[in-house]
Amino acid sequence: MLPVARAFRPDLVVSTVEQGAGPLLAAALGVPLVEQGIRLGWAGGDERAAEFRQVIADHLEPARQRLGIDDVAPRITIDVRPPSMGGTATETQWLMRYVPYNESRVVPAWLTQPADRPRVCVTLGTVVPALGGVAVLGEMLAELSTMDIEVLLALGDVDLSELGALPANTRALGWMPLSALMPTCAAIVHHGGAATTATPLVHGVPQVALPRSADQPLNAEVMSRRGVGIAVSETGEVAPALRRVLSEPEFTKAATEVADEIAAQPSPAAVVTELEALA
Repeated sequence: MLPVARAFRPDLVVSTVEQGAGPLLAAALGVPLVEQGIRLGWAGGDERAAEFRQVIADHLEPARQRLGIDDVAPRITIDVRPPSMGGTATETQWLMRYVPYNESRVVPAWLTQPADRPRVCVTLGTVVPALGGVAVLGEMLAELSTMDIEVLLALGDVDLSELGALPANTRALGWMPLSALMPTCAAIVHHGGAATTATPLVHGVPQVALPRSADQPLNAEVMSRRGVGIAVSETGEVAPALRRVLSEPEFTKAATEVADEIAAQPSPAAVVTELEALA
C-alpha cells in the first residue's frame, strides 16, 4: 500500500480501528489520520477501541520497524453509534449518521406490498453459515412455524437442503439487501453482526440477537441494554423472545427513538466537509 499512497499523495488518511495499515501510511506521508468507527461496540477513546488499536499496532510492529515509520495517533475519530448507545461527541470525536449500505439488487414485487401478518427477517449473516452450516436453524424455524408470522430467511446462497422442507410460513430469499427488507418487517432475528444490528436501528425495527463470536456478543449486549430488542444464548430461546418483541410495545418504541437519534446525527456529506477543512 505504501508505494501506491506515495504515488497518490493523499492529504488525509481515513482508516478503521481494525485496519492497521492506515496509521502507518499517515505517518509515512505526514498527513492527518482519521479513524472511522464501524461498530456499535466500540469507537474513539473507549477502552475496547484502545485495546484493539494496541493489539493491531503490536502485530504490525515488525513492519513499522522495517519501514522506519513512527507511530501516529488519529487526529479525529468518527463515531457512528447513536448517543443513547454510546455515541460520544467531542472536539476530536465526531458523531456521524450510520447509513446502511447493500449492493443494488432487483427486489421481488411482493416485497413492496403490505404484509398480511407480521413479517420477520431471519439471518445469520455470511460467516456463521459458512463456518457452521444452517442445521442450527431447524429447531428455530420449527418453533417460529407455530407463530402467526411471515418468516423471511435471508441467508444468501447458502445450501438449505439440510433443513429439508421449509415450514409453510417461511420463505427463502437468497441474497436480499437488508436496507430494502427492513422497512417491511416487524422484527428481525440475527447473529449480532455490526451492520446487521445497526441497519434495523435505522428503520426502527426491534430485534432478537443470537450472538456467537467476534464482536457479536457486545453488539447484542448494547442493543439489548438500550431496550430495542432481546439477546439470547440458545436457539430455543429465540421464539419466546420474538413473541415478547412483537407483543410488548416498549421494544418498538425504543427502536423508533433510536431511529430518530440516528436521523438527527450529522450526515456523511456534512462530515466530509469537516474532513476537507482538516486536510
